Amino acid sequence: MRVLVTGATGFTGGWLARHLIRTGDSVRALVRPASREAADGLVSTGVDVQEGDLSDAASLAAACKGVEVVYHIAASYRAAGQPASVYRDVNTEGTRRLLAAAEASGVRRFVHCSTGGVHGHIEHPPATEDAPLAPGDVYQETKLEGERVARAAGASGRVEVVVARPIGIYGPGDTRFLKLFRLATGHVMLGAGAAYYHLTFVEDWSKGSVCAGRCRRRQGGPICWPDADTRRSRSSSR
Repeated sequence: MRVLVTGATGFTGGWLARHLIRTGDSVRALVRPASREAADGLVSTGVDVQEGDLSDAASLAAACKGVEVVYHIAASYRAAGQPASVYRDVNTEGTRRLLAAAEASGVRRFVHCSTGGVHGHIEHPPATEDAPLAPGDVYQETKLEGERVARAAGASGRVEVVVARPIGIYGPGDTRFLKLFRLATGHVMLGAGAAYYHLTFVEDWSKGSVCAGRCRRRQGGPICWPDADTRRSRSSSR
């Protein structure tokens, strides 16, 4: 398929873009001019790099042209001293602008990467995606706002929307958990071992994202993976 990935110069977006190339998709990456040098590694793998920004509607329209699936990974993450307006412009309004461009270009599906952080502190763990939503900081608040923008677009029927809420993504190239893993002499255990926080290996996350972009949708029904036919065939083959 022809796909667009935002945030491809980052850790998770870069992994996804390369994984999509390896699985045969034609991949375009939306890259800010300031990050153009960081995109050289993507070009060498076959990714089509297009300069643009979530604040620039014209660049988003160009990036979405001819695309079947958008994987929206880009976000403004926690940065010291960054005003709330920046988070809101990127995580909320940037998502809104990208969705508008995707709809206008006839994009079939929009995979929106949210975060498990939209649930905030879990009072009674373990939790599922149905747990109460209680974001605890401006990053989580604006990610939830962006998620709601995406859900509203999906409910309109103009574009299929899948929202994913990953937690603790780690793997080669990650720096966020690097200190923790460098301290480890064997298995990594968070706290006393009773925590329900689950780490997600980046390759598994990439595969799951691709499933979200490619899974079939039942006529008039929700987007689901795996579908009932797949589940039955797996059961019969055991």
